[in-house]
Amino acid sequence: MRTIFEDTNAKAEMEEVSYRGNENKYTLLLLWLVALVFLGGTWGVYRWADSRPAVEPPPPPVSLDDPKQTIDAVSKFNRFVAYGNWPEAEAMLSSAAKQKLSAEQKTLRESLLGDYKDDKIVGAEITNSNDRSVPGVVREDCLYKFTDNNYTKVDQTIIPLALVNENSRLVIDGWEGAKKPEEQKKEGGSKIAGKK
Repeated sequence: MRTIFEDTNAKAEMEEVSYRGNENKYTLLLLWLVALVFLGGTWGVYRWADSRPAVEPPPPPVSLDDPKQTIDAVSKFNRFVAYGNWPEAEAMLSSAAKQKLSAEQKTLRESLLGDYKDDKIVGAEITNSNDRSVPGVVREDCLYKFTDNNYTKVDQTIIPLALVNENSRLVIDGWEGAKKPEEQKKEGGSKIAGKK
């Protein structure tokens, strides 16, 4: 014969088995939901990462040995000069060049363009002539074209620019002021006459 305690124990065991069966079903369902959320999240992260643009590599270090960098710096300076953007052109000068301007008490336009300071610039281009013989300095010859205010005559002259690396920036360190051909002939003639 069974006692009340045995019946209670048997009933508790049956309820526990029934509960564990339901628990296993809910656990399995929960695990499936977690797996689906994980797969969906993984797919979403993959799509997000795939649609983003690639990270651009860092720019190369500034160097006077790289012809592309030197040509870009001189071309940028020439564009500023040709378009009359003198504040931007002055920002590309080295500290020594700025001191030279203040010592001369001239503007960049007066010092760089010399005798052509009142003429209109119609072109500023880099020539194929450059000099890398001095360590730490690159000399680029630039062809500047000028016209008078009446657009009747076009003159051209070569202005050499010295480029240096200052504080990891390529900057213009020096130049020779442009002289008109008549002035060059007068100076040349007086030098030759002085030699006799």
